[in-house]
Amino acid sequence: MSRYEQPEYSVVATQGGYEVRAYDSHLVAETIVQGDFESTGNVAFGRLAGFIFGRNSEGEKMKMTVPVTHLPLPEGGHRYRFVMERAYTEESLPKPVDGTVDIVRVPRGHYAAIRYRGGRGEERFRRATGRLLSALDRDRVEVAGPPEAAVYDGPFVPAPIRRNEVLVPITWPADSEHVVSN
Repeated sequence: MSRYEQPEYSVVATQGGYEVRAYDSHLVAETIVQGDFESTGNVAFGRLAGFIFGRNSEGEKMKMTVPVTHLPLPEGGHRYRFVMERAYTEESLPKPVDGTVDIVRVPRGHYAAIRYRGGRGEERFRRATGRLLSALDRDRVEVAGPPEAAVYDGPFVPAPIRRNEVLVPITWPADSEHVVSN
């Protein structure tokens, strides 16, 4: 369990080495950075950290949350998101002063998740993504969107114990029977 706040979700199934999660709707701050997988993270982190650490309409400092998500975009570039604390609403959240940062509400939905340890590089992400997509195909689970990386630990956590995940939006029956809260 993380010491940082994260979006609320329930585990609705655990099968074939992955979890199926039902996430509640939540707010994120997001930015899109042009470049390759490895080089875009520092730019994105600087923008998003600037927003939560006071570069906003109120000069308000907010708490760090997890995960930080990273989605390689098909048209090029990379989307990064910081989850906002649950205490905020669209009305109460300070506005970004950096025009490259937007506030977005992520709708509730189901995601398949697989964990992997170690570095956050593209090769590890691609291998974990391949394992998850193969398992979803095997289990005939319909993929509803592209995979994204979810990072839970900072760069000072030793790589062998870092928690990273691949999250894939999926179509899942509404009447899933097994629900366990995180």
